[in-house]
Amino acid sequence: MSALPPIVMIHGMWCVGEIWSSYRLPFEAAGYTVHTPTLRHHALGAPHPELGTTSLRDYVDDLAAFIATLPERPILIGHSMGGLLTQLLVAKGLAKVAILICSAAPRGVFPVRLSMLPATTRIFSTPGFWKKPNKLNAREARYAVFNELSESDAAIRIADLVHESGRAAAEIVFAMFQKNGAATVDFNANKTPLLSIAGGRDRIVPSSVCRKNAALYGERCDYREYPNNAHLILDEDGWERVAEDCIAWLKAKT
Repeated sequence: MSALPPIVMIHGMWCVGEIWSSYRLPFEAAGYTVHTPTLRHHALGAPHPELGTTSLRDYVDDLAAFIATLPERPILIGHSMGGLLTQLLVAKGLAKVAILICSAAPRGVFPVRLSMLPATTRIFSTPGFWKKPNKLNAREARYAVFNELSESDAAIRIADLVHESGRAAAEIVFAMFQKNGAATVDFNANKTPLLSIAGGRDRIVPSSVCRKNAALYGERCDYREYPNNAHLILDEDGWERVAEDCIAWLKAKT
């Protein structure tokens, strides 16, 4: 068994495990074994016929099964929707410690802000969107997710976007109307230490959402905001500093 626990990095909407390709490197250099699984039905090209109705619960079940194959409870690091999946896994006692990066909100935090509407209105106004796959177009993605990348870097990321589950999106956005729904987290299930990271220029999961989410955990959740970063803090200028801050926090907690 390694002296350090393994790390599982969990990606968010519209992407695959390769989103972590740069961010994982400093963690590996620090001695961690890093896993970056791709969520069910996430792949380039035409969407899988079952993707539109795939639930957050399906993602959690798959991740829990993967975690069960590891030699010990891992460190979980989740970005965007992956941050919400991380919170759901933490509540199941499946993490040693966890880091939430620009995390999608669980039930208890209203996720909608004006800044996200230019990128999401088209998707959420599509009839029956909650049972259809969806994907940001280039304009929406540039505005909401890649707004702090250069034009060339943003173009590369836009080309790598994949389809996402309409059901999973609805479970997040309309969580307040779904008592015991898939985005419901038991914040008191255990006392796993958490770190929540937000970008001050994030338009799709604004820092106000992350701040309120972190507050639901009380003193067990540390909160840090990077004012010059946005949603893809994993790949923007200064991402190395964020990664090093996370590693320092992990060293102090494990």
